[in-house]
Amino acid sequence: MPTDLHDFDQLTTELERYLDKLSESERNKLALYLGRKIRKSQSQRITKQQNPDGTAYEPRRKGLRERSGHIRRKMFQKLKTIKHLKVEREANGVSIGFNSRISHIARIHQDGLVDRVYITEHQAIRVRYTQRTLLGFTDAEIEMTADEVRQHILEK
Repeated sequence: MPTDLHDFDQLTTELERYLDKLSESERNKLALYLGRKIRKSQSQRITKQQNPDGTAYEPRRKGLRERSGHIRRKMFQKLKTIKHLKVEREANGVSIGFNSRISHIARIHQDGLVDRVYITEHQAIRVRYTQRTLLGFTDAEIEMTADEVRQHILEK
């Protein structure tokens, strides 16, 4: 069940009320903590090969560079690691995204864009990739964020 945008806006308004009660340093700590929890959740979802709405990723296209007997890993196994999936502090919170080198690959899959696939060192073809939502909030992540902020406020 996709998240209703109205519910997300309502959550944002509610969280802003709570966050106004916190000091700047407490807000930064909480934002970084939540960013890390969401990154972990996103990584686990990528491992399961699922879009945020719970549907499975479209399977990989076969035949471009496959060798006979070649066993392939699941898609995005390196992309989801902490080395590539970064949490960065920003003025108003944190952002979760891929580092610059990997962001090109992630964007192509996230938006279903066209890219070149090299068949040989000098020969490439253009391929439209299926849209696979790597980063996006699930209903569970939205609830977890609200619960964590509420819990943090109650502890103070």
